[in-house]
Amino acid sequence: REAAMSWLDYNTVSRSQYLSTVLSHLRIDALSEVIQREWFQGLPPNDKSVVVQGLYKSMPRFFKPRLGMTKEEMIIIIEAAFESPGCYSTICYSPQAEKVYKICNPPSDVHKIGTVVTPDNDIFIAGGQVPIKTTKSNHSKPGKLQATFRAVNMFYWFDAQQNTWIPKTPMLCVRIKPSLVCCDGYIYAIGGDSIGGELNRRTVERYDTEKDEWTLVSPLPCAFSWSVAVEVNDCIYVMAYNLTYCFIPRSGIWVEMAKRQTSRCFASAAAFDGKIFYLGGLQTDNSGMLRLPTLDGSSVAVEVYDVHKNEWYMAANIPGKRFADPCVRAVVISNSLCVFTRETHLNEKAKYAIYQYDMDLDQWFIRQQISERVL
Repeated sequence: REAAMSWLDYNTVSRSQYLSTVLSHLRIDALSEVIQREWFQGLPPNDKSVVVQGLYKSMPRFFKPRLGMTKEEMIIIIEAAFESPGCYSTICYSPQAEKVYKICNPPSDVHKIGTVVTPDNDIFIAGGQVPIKTTKSNHSKPGKLQATFRAVNMFYWFDAQQNTWIPKTPMLCVRIKPSLVCCDGYIYAIGGDSIGGELNRRTVERYDTEKDEWTLVSPLPCAFSWSVAVEVNDCIYVMAYNLTYCFIPRSGIWVEMAKRQTSRCFASAAAFDGKIFYLGGLQTDNSGMLRLPTLDGSSVAVEVYDVHKNEWYMAANIPGKRFADPCVRAVVISNSLCVFTRETHLNEKAKYAIYQYDMDLDQWFIRQQISERVL
């Protein structure tokens, strides 16, 4: 952006005709830095006010906002399924603007990927599986074709300015739905399903963003599928079933922590205010097998882990139907713990909402109803 401003300053009179094009490539949060520039002083008073405020809803016509230009907090859901099997999309929703930004889908029709957002707001996806062009007959349904898939070790960074996925050095192991977490400047890929058996599911890799390279680190104590990982105080906590393990990167040691009261997988987790929140998911039995959603409300259950006390306790359930098996994603919005959830049964008309948690009252409050037309 400094180069763009210098270019405008060099010959403001002849280059003012390109003002709209230049502004369309500047981030909104950077515009406050240019108010002393000569080309800015030449703007009409109304346009000056709009540029300073950086509010895309009232921008001049030449200023078309897009993802990568705003400073909003987004909820990005990658590989959200359409009604047609095998079709996926990427949804980027702004709670502040109550609108969806267009964002390109992951390349190669890859799905069942791991995702992570770094403290620098960079989005990475890893692993997954891609369809193979050849198909085989589904003998249970004559005349039907069943797609086959291949596990991959792909790793991509999302360029928000260009709205495209940039390939990076692939992981060392193929992984389906790995847990990705950012810790102390590195990205870790943990576990996941793969064709390598139990030993491969235990592997953990560390990615150096500056060197663009992967390194194997200490493996998990046991093979995990459907796990979720968060970072707290420069340590990584990995959770699946009723187990919790803590990885200390500086020493390369895994430590088993307190067990949860419920055994669940496919859950969502978030670190907030020195605690870990483990939300939703499907209940599993002692052997790790999935159980269908039951009236016990396991799919809307919330457990909280106190890092300092090394103990889990139950918190108020997510306000959803107890048999709904809702889509639940834990997010932190405006320094508040929230959940994005589908409130209705899968066979009912979709109804989504964002709820906010009050830790003092141990209650969830509606923060925003989301129109189905938006999603």
